[in-house]
Amino acid sequence: MKIIPVILSSVFLLAFSCEGDKKQNNSTMEDELNHLIDEKVILADDYEGKLDELLTLELAAETSGYPAAEAKKEPDSEIEKKYNKISISYSWEKSNRMQTIEVMGRKIEAPKPDKIELSWVKNTTLEAFKKENHNPTEAEIKQADEAVTKKMDELNSNGKVSKQQTDDASSIAKNAMKNFSVEEVDGVGDYAVFANTKFAGVPIRELKVFYKGLSFQIYVDLSDDASVNDSKAIVLAKKIINQKLK
Repeated sequence: MKIIPVILSSVFLLAFSCEGDKKQNNSTMEDELNHLIDEKVILADDYEGKLDELLTLELAAETSGYPAAEAKKEPDSEIEKKYNKISISYSWEKSNRMQTIEVMGRKIEAPKPDKIELSWVKNTTLEAFKKENHNPTEAEIKQADEAVTKKMDELNSNGKVSKQQTDDASSIAKNAMKNFSVEEVDGVGDYAVFANTKFAGVPIRELKVFYKGLSFQIYVDLSDDASVNDSKAIVLAKKIINQKLK
């Protein structure tokens, strides 16, 4: 199922772009990105394989309130970092929380660790960030469904994955799109939103931030009270910006 996050990202971009102006949008976005680079903005490449320099163990432990020494870091070794360059997470087995995961039509009760994650650090423009992170219209949801179906057909025809895998991935991706919504957040970076969706039946809420041509996502799950997680995610995002990006 590792293909799903990548597919979802591509689908959102496809869904939020009209077919007639894709070429113009791509040209405009390229010009804006070139301008950002000329202005010496923060470059995502500077943190490739080094996301733990943005979300450090110390920051994560401070946010969680748990001992740093008891955190499980992923990826941790240099080999793991080589194969996972999109996220860094710290988790603690400090509570007895459980969650219900839906897998291939079955519901499974699984442990729910306390977790903090930073992911998808990339360069973009404010226009592209807002286009990717807004409440989708019915037309966009329909376009996304079509994009998912097309992508799954390509993967299946190329023999890269089985029909069962593409069917499962398609179902998850389409449900995620239908459950996607955003809420603007004031005072974080240049622009930020909380993005809501569901993955395998599990609600997911992430803080997505745009700052000086760089975007990143923060996931905080330390409590069953969403407001507690929201507050901690906002404080953490501000610390990353003020301590690591300025």
